[in-house]
Amino acid sequence: MRPLILFLLLAIPVFGQDLKASIKGPSTALAGTLVFLSHEDATGDNKVWIIPEELKSASASCGSNIFFSIPTPGKYQFGLIVANKQAEIAYSWHEIVVTGTVIAPTPPPVPTPTPNPPPNPIQPSPGNPPPSLESIRLTSRAAVDTLQDAATTSLLASSLINLLPKLPAYLPDAKGLVTSTIETCFGMREPTSRKKDWLNIWRIPIDKEIGKANPQTVEEYKECLRAVIRGLCVDGKCPNP
Repeated sequence: MRPLILFLLLAIPVFGQDLKASIKGPSTALAGTLVFLSHEDATGDNKVWIIPEELKSASASCGSNIFFSIPTPGKYQFGLIVANKQAEIAYSWHEIVVTGTVIAPTPPPVPTPTPNPPPNPIQPSPGNPPPSLESIRLTSRAAVDTLQDAATTSLLASSLINLLPKLPAYLPDAKGLVTSTIETCFGMREPTSRKKDWLNIWRIPIDKEIGKANPQTVEEYKECLRAVIRGLCVDGKCPNP
């Protein structure tokens, strides 16, 4: 399919200075994290994404963005075709290298003596969160302080707090519901907030930190979300979900 598309693209000349195909997005990503691509810098009357077959069913769009999660390490190429009303076209390609750790087969267990527990073990508590959760909170707080967008910050905090008890028991469904809620909040932004770069300053760094924490259950994912919410501070007041 791709060789045919490429042949057609190369066979048709591009005219007009107002036609431009441009893709913004990361060149690398961790397997399982949310990835965003944008054609906001492209110009033309019609814009069509070319998405790898194995990712089409797992991708979604919002405005000029498409977003998806790639579960398997490897190289993935995305394309953008831009056309105007004179049937002139331009195109662009963007490659993402997805990395991840390949888990080796677990060897048979070897019996070992049971060690004695250390005295007074430190238990995780709200006042002493695990390092991964604290990193998520600090990333969220630093982004909010940079963006200085109190209206959007408050909307995200209240929407995520209300969503926490309603998350489904299946982890992929829970992640999808959180994604759609955040995108809805971004779509409801006030005109003065439209130029705030929430995608690159807040959303992508948060997704990377949650990917590092690697939650395996909905309850673990909820703890990551609570850390995100605790960083959504307005005028020095931080939520405590």
